[in-house]
Amino acid sequence: MAVEIHVDGRVAQGRLTCFAAGLERYLAYARDHGYTVPKVLQGLSGPMNSIRLTYRYEDLNAYESHEARTLRDAGYAAEDVPLVVEFGGDLQGDHTLRL
Repeated sequence: MAVEIHVDGRVAQGRLTCFAAGLERYLAYARDHGYTVPKVLQGLSGPMNSIRLTYRYEDLNAYESHEARTLRDAGYAAEDVPLVVEFGGDLQGDHTLRL
């Protein structure tokens, strides 16, 4: 059964350009190191600073393996943490597991 993780948040006001640059670094790192690369959606109605990252995994084992790898990879954290800061300090909103 496929698993989809949605991370919804809002980029801090005035930080969209910085967020986009951090996102590009994060996506490149994920792609280059064999991590799942999320689909990125930006709000086109309502607040323009709303962002959704959608991660898709073939099953729960793939998701758990990805999460375990990220905890051991200092380089991943170096790209991921600045991205979270650009989201306004914490990923305000929904972290939804969809099966």
